Amino acid sequence: MKVLIATGGTGGHIFPAIETAKALRTRGHQVSFAGVLGSNEAKIRELDFPVFALSAQGLTDVTFKGWLKFAGIMGQAVFRSFSVVRKCAPDKIMGFGSYGAFPVVMAGALMRYPVVIHEQNVVPGRANAFLANIVRKVAISFESSRQFFAPGKAIWTGCPCHYKSLPSKAEGLLAFDLKENKNTLVLVGGSQGSQKLNEVFFEMMKDMPPADFQAIHMTGVKEFAKYEALYHQESLPVKVCAFIDNITHAYAAADLVIARAGAATINELGLLGIAAVLVPYPFAGNHQKYNARILAMAGAAALIEQRDLTKASLKEAVARMLFSNFTREDILKKTKGLFQADAALQLALVTEGL
Repeated sequence: MKVLIATGGTGGHIFPAIETAKALRTRGHQVSFAGVLGSNEAKIRELDFPVFALSAQGLTDVTFKGWLKFAGIMGQAVFRSFSVVRKCAPDKIMGFGSYGAFPVVMAGALMRYPVVIHEQNVVPGRANAFLANIVRKVAISFESSRQFFAPGKAIWTGCPCHYKSLPSKAEGLLAFDLKENKNTLVLVGGSQGSQKLNEVFFEMMKDMPPADFQAIHMTGVKEFAKYEALYHQESLPVKVCAFIDNITHAYAAADLVIARAGAATINELGLLGIAAVLVPYPFAGNHQKYNARILAMAGAAALIEQRDLTKASLKEAVARMLFSNFTREDILKKTKGLFQADAALQLALVTEGL
């Protein structure tokens, strides 16, 4: 079977698409990618998947003029996507949300190909909310998303994420050259990092007794040099990373994770049983807030909205979660039944069954 995967935008769309492509290839299917891939195109090509790259942009200006410009750009991208779909000649098409996937999915649906889209977040984005009306199935990451789609349209597959057996805590600490006798905090501000989280976390760490606390701080590429220098000046026991490739080792080392609330992150924390403080990204429709509520309502995470994020509020939330003495087994009991451990396989099965 030939499958065309349409994706684009941020890592939150790209990563689940790649993991699903791997699962499909393992099951003997041919997989190609199409969409507005940006810097992720090279990553996909490195995995030896054929790529059909498009150019388009998201809606940033919500005025009438902005909508007209967006409609024109998308119309051109959809027109180009007809030739991409014809050239690829897939048996099935999968879309992973965002403006990057929209033109390919739209073209495929209009050409009457069997199409399934995957919605990563609890509340669907604009692209998927529209496309859900013309595709065969919608795969959802969270059961609570079912309410946003027509009866019988949604299938709960979960969201592909970094879920696999963790190394031991000792191995995790060793990977980041940290000590075993301290509380270990891990800050993950999304694939690009977060200026606000970086700033507040650094100020908080200056207040934390270094004899009792240490941290792994993923800053993002842009602010890596700045915070590496600042932590060095303060002589704080913090391992600074622009990006964490070995995220499972960071999770293994963590007593508490402080993070945004992208769908993959929420699934990882819930499946691995890691207590968290979540600060949802407040833009892009504020959809991360609804993701964060999945863990917060289960008692597995504290939630701070960015407008309320200060050194004091973060310190209080860290203390509340850390000193509740949750074990990973406790968190797993709280999150039982909320997440799918084999989401990429489930998505592959849905695609096969279209």
